[in-house]
Amino acid sequence: MRSIDRAEWDALASRYDSPFLGWGFLALLEESKSVSPERGWTPLHLLLRRGSRLVAAAPVYVKTSSGGEFVWDFEFARVAEANGITWYPKLVGMIPVTPSPAWRVMVAEGEDEEALVGSVLEILIDAAYSNQLGGFHVLWPAPDAAELIGRLRGTDRLAGTRGRRSRGSAAGAPGPEGLVAWEHQAFVWNDEGYGDFAGYLAAFSKNMRRNVLRERSGLDAGRIERRIIEAREAAGTPGLLGRMADYYETTNDRFGPWAARWLERDFFLRLPEFMPEGWMLGAAFAEGDKEPIALSFLMRGAKSIWGRYWGCARFEAGLHFELCYYLPIEWALRNGIVRFDPGMGSEHKARRGFRSVLAPSFHAICDPRMAKAFSQAVAEANRSEMAEIAALNADLPFKAIAKESS
Repeated sequence: MRSIDRAEWDALASRYDSPFLGWGFLALLEESKSVSPERGWTPLHLLLRRGSRLVAAAPVYVKTSSGGEFVWDFEFARVAEANGITWYPKLVGMIPVTPSPAWRVMVAEGEDEEALVGSVLEILIDAAYSNQLGGFHVLWPAPDAAELIGRLRGTDRLAGTRGRRSRGSAAGAPGPEGLVAWEHQAFVWNDEGYGDFAGYLAAFSKNMRRNVLRERSGLDAGRIERRIIEAREAAGTPGLLGRMADYYETTNDRFGPWAARWLERDFFLRLPEFMPEGWMLGAAFAEGDKEPIALSFLMRGAKSIWGRYWGCARFEAGLHFELCYYLPIEWALRNGIVRFDPGMGSEHKARRGFRSVLAPSFHAICDPRMAKAFSQAVAEANRSEMAEIAALNADLPFKAIAKESS
């Protein structure tokens, strides 16, 4: 990102309500060494120009592992390796270490978005084939970007209808399997006209509303103050970002080999340098303490927020739910935020009002044998994922779904 003009890149990124696309966030990942060739990420960002004008751009990486992708293609990689088929390195379009639907091809205002996105995808697929990589993968695209890619993959440009490609060829469409869509489950909260947090809870079934109130009142009884600290205040508070880094590390320590420790400490410490805005902290303070006993880290746009990381100094019942779900929702309703992505995983999100949605990834696998096996396996995986989403949404707490207890 250091080699790309910040103003030029951000002129495209500013068209979208996503701090993940900004030059500052992507550069911070690189400058903090959270994303680097040594960590399996080699930046290879795409810039598309007409003359001197930048008309499209996208963050792209060459990957030598699947760490930090959260799409779980490890079994495919194992099968490929066992059969002498290239899986790594691969070309990936995604926001690094961010399993939230956010990636896209950014297009300049006034340009034909469908035409340019199609051109960029063709360029990237060609790059994977001509450089003898394992494939090209779009991971965690933004919902509208995924919809557009879904339409494009059915066209002659990307569907593989112009003939089978062979290893090392640099022209033509993807192989006979085309650009395969692999569905994943993601959570999202939307403001459906709740007004405030009390209005939100009023939409809950009686039992679940009581559970939420009990969790929050327990913190009140323990005299634990909770509040959102926005970016500029957080940056100006000595030691606060260092404490967030501490909590990020200790949370990951608890998970041992299953941890997701992708960020270096410098990512947090250098946030103000690269991102004066676009993030905030949820903080909890015990009575009389100046240091927070827990922190959550959130990214924010004009109308959306994203929950990312959390950690605490000691266990307090309900504190995780408070800083990662309830407090951000309460803040969102007060500040005109209409969408909240709380991050992936954890079935308990459904019981607190986060709906499950489909979040597809898209894959062009270069080897025709592996492409066929991948397409067949993903078809079955998609059926299972849809069933899982239906099961999670059946557990939502809203009155329209859950019976009101008398």
